[in-house]
Amino acid sequence: MRSNNESTEFLLHNSYTFWISRLAALMQEEFNRRLESEDVTWPQWMVLNVLAQQIATTPATIADNIGVDRSAVTRLLDRLEKKSLIVREHDKLDRRSVNIHLTDHGRQLMGRLNELAREHQEHFLASLHATEHRSFKGNIQKLLRLAGVDSIRLWK
Repeated sequence: MRSNNESTEFLLHNSYTFWISRLAALMQEEFNRRLESEDVTWPQWMVLNVLAQQIATTPATIADNIGVDRSAVTRLLDRLEKKSLIVREHDKLDRRSVNIHLTDHGRQLMGRLNELAREHQEHFLASLHATEHRSFKGNIQKLLRLAGVDSIRLWK
């Protein structure tokens, strides 16, 4: 039986949310360091990646696919457009609708960026055995599903 003190006490360092968030932040910081040489950030890479994979082509679908709000996507698109990595194209039938496309420069850059992403992921997963890696992925997918995110069809 728990004492009164134990039932109300929950230590930060016993929180999975804390540790998952901390790991995600550290992984993003490390990936940002790798991307610095290409003048791209982690959020910008996410946008470029879903465009390159043709998973999303509008600001709304980009936002849905990378898990950020639409105003953040607009700011990311502004930065990518200034770097000549993307181009916005207004729909001829509905001027309010905008389609986003990679420029030739953006497509060329994606090869290098994806190689950096692969190296980054391999660095963090290198300490896991293949069975641990599969289990880790499966557990993440299970928790995402519980939170309403189905990553099964996207995560190959």
